[in-house]
Amino acid sequence: MARWELGKFDECLDLAGIDDTTLRKSYRTCFKLALKTDWTMAMAGAFLPPQRRPAMAAVGAVVRWVDDLADHRKGNVARFSEETQALLAEVRSGRSAHPVRAAIVHSIVAFALPVPSLERFVATTQADIGRTEFATEAELSEFARHAVGAPVLLGCPLLGGPVGDPAFDQAVLSFGEGLDRVDNLRDLSEDLARGWLGISRETLDNCAADPADLVNRRATPEVLRALRCEADRAAALLAGADMVAASLPAYGKAAIDTMQSLYRLHLQTVTEDLPAVLRRRPRPRTAALKRLAVSSLGSMAGAIPQPRTEAAPFCLPIAVSHAHEQSDNVRHWASHRAISAELRRCCEQSQDGVLATIQSHALLPVGKLLRPVLTVEGAGAVGGDTAMVVQAAVSIELVHVASLINDDIIDGDDQRRGRDSAPARFGADLALLAANGLVMKALQGLSRCREQGVTAERLNQAFTEAGQTGEDLTRGVALELSITDDLTCPVDTYLEMIKLKTAVLFAYASRLGAYLVDGGNDHVKALSAYGLALGMAFQIRDDLLPYDSTSEAVGKDASSDLRNHRTTLPVLLAYAHATPHQQDELHALWNDTDHERALPALHRVLQSTQAMVRARNLATTYGEQAQGHLDRLPDTPHRTRLRHLVRQATQRIN
Repeated sequence: MARWELGKFDECLDLAGIDDTTLRKSYRTCFKLALKTDWTMAMAGAFLPPQRRPAMAAVGAVVRWVDDLADHRKGNVARFSEETQALLAEVRSGRSAHPVRAAIVHSIVAFALPVPSLERFVATTQADIGRTEFATEAELSEFARHAVGAPVLLGCPLLGGPVGDPAFDQAVLSFGEGLDRVDNLRDLSEDLARGWLGISRETLDNCAADPADLVNRRATPEVLRALRCEADRAAALLAGADMVAASLPAYGKAAIDTMQSLYRLHLQTVTEDLPAVLRRRPRPRTAALKRLAVSSLGSMAGAIPQPRTEAAPFCLPIAVSHAHEQSDNVRHWASHRAISAELRRCCEQSQDGVLATIQSHALLPVGKLLRPVLTVEGAGAVGGDTAMVVQAAVSIELVHVASLINDDIIDGDDQRRGRDSAPARFGADLALLAANGLVMKALQGLSRCREQGVTAERLNQAFTEAGQTGEDLTRGVALELSITDDLTCPVDTYLEMIKLKTAVLFAYASRLGAYLVDGGNDHVKALSAYGLALGMAFQIRDDLLPYDSTSEAVGKDASSDLRNHRTTLPVLLAYAHATPHQQDELHALWNDTDHERALPALHRVLQSTQAMVRARNLATTYGEQAQGHLDRLPDTPHRTRLRHLVRQATQRIN
């Protein structure tokens, strides 16, 4: 549920028209309570239009409230019934003074959420108090459909789902059953420890499995057969998400598709080692999480909302004296100061929660902010008002930082910018969610440019190009995964990969500001070409850093590329120009598990094959191309700063 930290929650309340002080307090309480619920509801909330997020927070909070009430009232069904019946009575009356229930009552009325779904969820939870097993598959199915499916159905109108459609309702309940069955398998070791069987007696009997073997975690062939049957049922039920998604708008479809992908990944992790499920909770591999992250980014790009009107954010004006502007220190530039201030404000005003903490850790303290600075300076280079595009620039940085978190997840890197990476400090699962949240914040920020005077037509085109850029980024990461460990990869293929993974974002960042302030088409194209060439030069120099610098200078583990068998340009050039003996040496170093020892030896091979010189020359060529494209722009201080960024990128140490 922390994934809803996509922006300021109070701003979401404003957009939803929730002005009453007491009611706003109830929604805030729900938001904090919802942070503690599972990630299924959280993932759905991430894709919603901002004005609907408070209602989904209320749905998540009431699920957590009812579940906690059942846990606290074990053996006291009467007390559970008393408090939940009070909730249902308040729902029917449309009024509540309860600090949590007031928000859910208001949401049900405001969005016409289906009350029968809430009633079924409450009744199912009450019936589960004290239960330790299910005798038949029918009993387990009925429980799962309403313990998980009913809450999903309760929130479906917020996803744009139809109301009163029996076929749709049944599809949602079946999907919910699939989610619950996957969770039963994932949580099996913990459930067995507390005496609860997540598999029905009927399934155990059909597989000739002794319940005592299951309780005692004995991986007999019969027990494993029962686990496999349960996994097969879960897989079939998860497929029902396709029918649910078909009835939803883009943002709802993206939410359901991503939920389905996440649970399929969990199920795959379970089935890869069924005996281990009896002893511990399975966790997906980092590479699998990376692929899911790539897929999620693509889904989010496709679910981009149309620009909307909302309160104008604070922007630091950039119409200042240029006394410091020719400084070689980018941090002294007005563009950098404006972006830094907005990033800090964004972090400071986020609601408390673990994902806000992760996002702040990844964003602050700010670095050189190369990509967002390109956006602001590009706007100035065509004579535009740079203050109009600060929010767009911040959006570029949010997307970039999200991509860095995703990179650290798949690479297993413990360092980023000289300190703990987000996955190393907070775990890959939460880091992945925080990265996806940053992407959604970026989309919101871009839409705010409308309030700064950007035309709707220009902003719509910017959103379209953002989607294309996001698609290119995912293609680049996919291509990178496909050439991992391939020393024979053609250099042209590698250059195509870094163009998609890195340079297209530079190109988008460079032209975005100019386009939004109505820059001329020729100038916008020149900036786009400049950014593409700059991005290529930047990435090649990044490839060289591990061999030119220490881990401290690089800001991350210098042996990361070698450890992850990432075939960067210097290595590919070395292999392409190596003698057979040197190629054998490269293979040996590539497979050496002592990476700290292998790195200096690899460096010597790169030097002896002239790979370092060739890579530097190629970076210089791209830098010269970038400078050439700037010749098509007017001679202004902004163009001078853009030229400096080329020199900085091609000569950088860090």
